[in-house]
Amino acid sequence: MKDESNTMPATYAEALAELEGILAGLRSEGCDIDTLAARTRRAAALLAFCRSRLTRTEEELSKVLEELDGTLESS
Repeated sequence: MKDESNTMPATYAEALAELEGILAGLRSEGCDIDTLAARTRRAAALLAFCRSRLTRTEEELSKVLEELDGTLESS
């Protein structure tokens, strides 16, 4: 497993794909116990990244919808 613990993906989709890869590796019969802790730490970091992106997107969408509502009400 390459050391990606200090770098985050550029996009949500990349993070999700990496998470899916980690999950597939953990589900496999050949899951290496020597890398289990590192994979778990990486998955936790990726989850935090994804949650942050989702929260930011939700906030941005709420602002856009509020602006849209204000525009429609004043018409």
